[in-house]
Amino acid sequence: MEGSSKRVTAQIGRKPAANIHHATRLAERIGCPLNQFVTINYSKTQCPADDATAAFRDLLSDWFARWLRRHPKNRKGVAPAYVYAFEAAGGQIAVHWLVHVPKGLIREFWRLVPEWVAATAGPITSPAAIKHRRIYGVVGAKRYILKGMDPHFARLWQIRASPQGNIVGRRSGFSRSLGPAARRAADYRPQRYQAGQWAAAASATF
Repeated sequence: MEGSSKRVTAQIGRKPAANIHHATRLAERIGCPLNQFVTINYSKTQCPADDATAAFRDLLSDWFARWLRRHPKNRKGVAPAYVYAFEAAGGQIAVHWLVHVPKGLIREFWRLVPEWVAATAGPITSPAAIKHRRIYGVVGAKRYILKGMDPHFARLWQIRASPQGNIVGRRSGFSRSLGPAARRAADYRPQRYQAGQWAAAASATF
């Protein structure tokens, strides 16, 4: 994951972007595909802009992860699996969160997200603060959240990069279940990038 809690970044670097790419592939491999796309606009809450990344980490660890691990319907003990990226285009601080939610828990997840946001970021000031949809094509969703990556590397990956503003704190990240240690434990072997590999899925919906 990226930097310290006070670091300011203007883009997603090559290594964080690669970690997101490999994390989404590992999620598929271990049977936890990222199936929900959530956008939280912290500019439509009472959370100060510089505290947005910290508020989201609290949501992940203190609310989402606890809910999932303790849920009686999570009989298989599915661990939290997700990736995320922040952006601040147009002065709006928002995070895009791609997450695996087991079948049978999706409706409850959708209902609880606004409660988790309010608990960690303060009162929600607009109905547009939270948007969510199912992911039908994870490659398309991944390309979308990586649009704020380093333009040089974005070109190599055939992603149309665009400036996404400055973010204080971790700009992007992934769950421990999808990180480098988990990849090594799963004997995950990255595939060499092929020209046009992602472009072929550019029109995928999510």
